[in-house]
Amino acid sequence: MFLYNLTLQAPTAVSTAILGHFSGGKHQEVVVARQQFLELWRPDTATGKLVVEHSENLFCRVRSLAAFRLTGGSKDYIVLGSDAGALSLLEFDTRGKRFVAVQYHEFGRTGLRRQIPGQYVAADPRGRAVMVAGVERTKIVYVVTRDAAANVMIQSPLEANKAHSVCFDVVGVDVGYENPVFAAIETVGGDGAQTTKQLVYYELDLGLNHVVRKWSVGISDTANKLIALPGSSDGPSGVLVCSEGFIEYRHSTGGANVHRVPVPRRTGQIDTRGLMIVASAVHRMKNAFFILAQAETGDLYKIAVQYTADEVTRIGIKYFDTIAPTSSLCILRAGFLFATTMESGSGHQLFQFENLGDEGGECFSTDTEHDSVPEFSAHELSSLALVDEIESLSPVIRSQVHNLADEEAPQIYALCGRGARSALRIVRHGLEVSEMAVSELPGTPRAVWTVRRRESDSCDEYIVVSFVDATLVLSVGEEVEEVKDSGLLATAPTLALHRVDGGGLVQITPRAVRHVMADGRVSEWQPTQGREIACAAVNARQAVVALARSGGHAIYFELHDQLGVLREHEQALHVGSDITSLALAPVDAGRVGAAFVAVGCEDQTVRVFALDAARCLEPLSVQAVADSPHSVAMVQQGVLTLYAGLRNGLLVRANVDAVSGELSTPRTRFLGARPVQLCVATVRGTPAVVALATAPWLCHVVQGRVRVTPLSYDALDYAAGFTSDQCAEGLVCIASNTLRILSIDRPDAIFNHAAIPLSLTPRDFVLNATSRHFAVIETEHAHLTSAQAARELVARGDINESEAETAILPPEQFGLVRSERGRWASLIRVLDPFTGDSTQIIELEDNFAAVSLAQVEFGGETFVVVGCARGMTLSPRGCQAGAISTYRWAEEGTRLELVHATPVDDIPQCLLPFNGLLLVSLGGTLRLYDMGIRQLLKKTQSSVSPHVITMMRPHPQLPNQRLFIADVQESIQLVAYSPDTHVFRTVVDDTLP
Repeated sequence: MFLYNLTLQAPTAVSTAILGHFSGGKHQEVVVARQQFLELWRPDTATGKLVVEHSENLFCRVRSLAAFRLTGGSKDYIVLGSDAGALSLLEFDTRGKRFVAVQYHEFGRTGLRRQIPGQYVAADPRGRAVMVAGVERTKIVYVVTRDAAANVMIQSPLEANKAHSVCFDVVGVDVGYENPVFAAIETVGGDGAQTTKQLVYYELDLGLNHVVRKWSVGISDTANKLIALPGSSDGPSGVLVCSEGFIEYRHSTGGANVHRVPVPRRTGQIDTRGLMIVASAVHRMKNAFFILAQAETGDLYKIAVQYTADEVTRIGIKYFDTIAPTSSLCILRAGFLFATTMESGSGHQLFQFENLGDEGGECFSTDTEHDSVPEFSAHELSSLALVDEIESLSPVIRSQVHNLADEEAPQIYALCGRGARSALRIVRHGLEVSEMAVSELPGTPRAVWTVRRRESDSCDEYIVVSFVDATLVLSVGEEVEEVKDSGLLATAPTLALHRVDGGGLVQITPRAVRHVMADGRVSEWQPTQGREIACAAVNARQAVVALARSGGHAIYFELHDQLGVLREHEQALHVGSDITSLALAPVDAGRVGAAFVAVGCEDQTVRVFALDAARCLEPLSVQAVADSPHSVAMVQQGVLTLYAGLRNGLLVRANVDAVSGELSTPRTRFLGARPVQLCVATVRGTPAVVALATAPWLCHVVQGRVRVTPLSYDALDYAAGFTSDQCAEGLVCIASNTLRILSIDRPDAIFNHAAIPLSLTPRDFVLNATSRHFAVIETEHAHLTSAQAARELVARGDINESEAETAILPPEQFGLVRSERGRWASLIRVLDPFTGDSTQIIELEDNFAAVSLAQVEFGGETFVVVGCARGMTLSPRGCQAGAISTYRWAEEGTRLELVHATPVDDIPQCLLPFNGLLLVSLGGTLRLYDMGIRQLLKKTQSSVSPHVITMMRPHPQLPNQRLFIADVQESIQLVAYSPDTHVFRTVVDDTLP
């Protein structure tokens, strides 16, 4: 059963990505699949940032994607294979900002089944047909055309099934406008016959409307990937077949003419296995094309194909650069490379091409006979430059929730990634904030504003800071400096500030409304004797000021068109209760001024008044709230929205009718035990509200919906939008006696995380609650650490000891050194999550691998128990020897001290504290141990699972009597423990495997 579910954040892993013009414009976009989410990303060529334009939950598991463009069209469609048992042809609706299924054809049952098509999809490069294939046997071809109304339609499916076949990859072959051809890697066998891999061409005969198996040829049994080459006038057509250690060109018209080139490997490698190609991208240029292919180690290769007419004459391959291993590569015409990485140490990255790698480095080609595998020297990035990165948590191996930092909300501590790019990530709910500048101020400020002299200016000219009895004006440039001749009054605090039409400034102080004109003249309005201004709101043509202790008396000003000065309106605003806050609505297109003003009152209400000429200062609506409003704001977020920050820490949000001014659908959220200060800013070109309470919050629009998200930053007192040459969209804030400039890089995110790098793939971790240190076990198969690899090369005589430190490339970029299967690298690390330092690293020797970890209390003392196996093999599963190593915490919980090691006869796959003892799973057996002086003492043993127990969890209500166990093949079982007989027995099991 698959239940619908909603998550706070989409999965960060990207299974596949495709490139195309999905919006129908000139700019290329990327569509990525994140399990059940389909997203449209747009690389901003001006800023070099990746922008998530749209994300949609399809409520199905996306298995494959392909871009498809009809002949003569300018817009790309998305061919989607999923576990829904149907083929979907999707179009991105630019008006509705959503994916629309223009064609949907069911052909099988739902679920991830081997014979149901959807694992592979391929499109004809000329936009005439698509093929959808399953892992076994089934292949279906659809002809795609347009009807009389120019709507996309698909014809009846044509089957191209082959019994006893397994498919490994499918691509569309570019044969021009001849009959569409699809290439597939298949193994064909059955009835006891030996299986062989073949490259098969399937041709769709458009005249006879059927699919035939046109051509097949035997290929290497290690072949795993196909790369289709451009055809017709753009290239020689055909495919490159990627196998372990080499790439070869094949085509139905080539006959026995096979061009094979080896895949080079790095110098000084210990492992002799060939490399597999895992991702590729073909980039077409004018009268030329090239291919970027990536091996499993992360090395990028540039492949050049030379040809005459339809015949390939030479294939060359050379080392290009090294990035993290990817699942997809996309080359944009704007000069960018988009890579969706498979490891969390490196997120999904956008690179810019610095050059095409034509200079330097040796090129290996089919012209040269290679007696051995050619080698190259890997180097730092030289042809690519990283410009943006979207972080990924995938894969999350283990996670725990703690509040070690004593914050308002707990943090998620997750072990993520694999190899040298793995990390312990500390995940917090909130947006990540970049601190660009911090400056101390001569006093404690109360508010801050930014202003521009002219509406056409792209950057702010002044930062104005208000103190209790003064105003400080700072100029924005290469350096922030104090300005004396701005015309603003510096000897009084400022309540509101704004640029007005005509180039002047309006400064409102407790004693005056000051209009500083562009020529330096100043016009002032002052309240009557003994009265002061309590609060104010101002825009480019209007101003509203409320008088203190006046029973709700407010004055409205408008800019006179001929005189260019603010003029007091003949009518005054009377509310009947003291006014605490004011806000003007944004000016709609086609209007001169704001249509509404929002008024927060001491009687715990928020009122909306009209400002248009026909009903000026007429009351329109009232909203009762739980406390007196501390501040109000009105912004356009799809609809006109009113925000009210209350003194008790509540944030109220309501919609305002654009015509009648009626308030509707109020929503309330508690932000903290401080009065909520609201400030208007701009995020991604749209208005947003920054709500400041015990923590800062951002109220902004993401994909058409208002989202209220905390900022992972210190408490702020006031904020304003800020724009400069160095910061396109930022915030200038005050906190205590400091002025800070902040930037929000990923406003569409939900969580932010800090990473503490690890050395090997993490397997499990436990927390010492007293010292707040983690003990982490890390294990890697068929790879060596830098120290192990250096010792191996010295022992082989490849290098001397003086070269050992520099002979191994940095594993953070180039990965760990590969070794033969059956060799393990493993260690135990004690980690301080606050500083990121490792207080102790214990490397396991003699080919031991740490596979399980638990923290157990014996006799009132806490021990860390590690399950290890020496010479472990994965298939068939087994080991040369097993052991359970017991450690005690030392040096106030910052280090581990070995107590003893207990030999066992199988791999200790799982460890669990149970009834004051240690429960160990060995294969399908459960065994209880107690603490001993020289080793652990076996108490009882029960065989409860037919295969291998992979996980154990205590029952939430009966943790000392029952537990859940997971078997590698037999799903979940509930096991009960009898304290009288000391026996475990299965009481409930799952009927499904």
